[in-house]
Amino acid sequence: MIVRDNRIWAALFTPEMSAFFERYYSERGVRIFKQSEIAVIENGSRARLRNGVAVDFEFLVAGIGVRPATALAERAGLPVDNGIVVNEYLETRDTNICAAGDVANYPDSLFANKRRRVEHWDNAVSQGQHLANNLLGNREPFVHVPYFFSDVFDLSYEFWGDASSADRVVHRGDLQTSSFSVWWLSQNRLVAAFAMNRPDEEREIAPELIRSKQTVSAERIRNSATVRHAVA
Repeated sequence: MIVRDNRIWAALFTPEMSAFFERYYSERGVRIFKQSEIAVIENGSRARLRNGVAVDFEFLVAGIGVRPATALAERAGLPVDNGIVVNEYLETRDTNICAAGDVANYPDSLFANKRRRVEHWDNAVSQGQHLANNLLGNREPFVHVPYFFSDVFDLSYEFWGDASSADRVVHRGDLQTSSFSVWWLSQNRLVAAFAMNRPDEEREIAPELIRSKQTVSAERIRNSATVRHAVA
């Protein structure tokens, strides 16, 4: 695993979470090259890193994201900025034309002054369903908690929200084991949550608290029997 940052998944994970997954990967034979990147591929089976280290491989996967296909929208004269720009109803400047899924750059009302373009099937499904409902005459703004999940060896975890504005992080459970959750707060409101091998109650309450913007107590999240008791 070759990553540019000084720890894996630094954009999403806390240092404690990165340390857990680095240890978990290493115990299963994964070599991790941090603060590294590939300079060149040699003979289709060797990656030469910028520091000169050579890494042989049989199969290479590059996680680089996607480039939204906006040419048709541009030719139609619609605003394009990191995707097709839409309003809260997923409508373009021409309200007879809508966009949904990976290509749509929409205003996220759950996070102040935030526009978002999400490359994940959960977002595409949710926007497609919402847009269909709007086209049937039930016009409502699109409000959705960003979500993704991943399976790693024998682990499965879920992540909700956007932690970029957080001013406090609370860990729940034991980060030395494979059962813990992490909660990101901004001004005592939950903005993101991670759960791995945790009770259903935690998985269910996480998106609810993000959506409702209720005030919560960091101490109660950490110490209460259930996270529902954390609502102030």
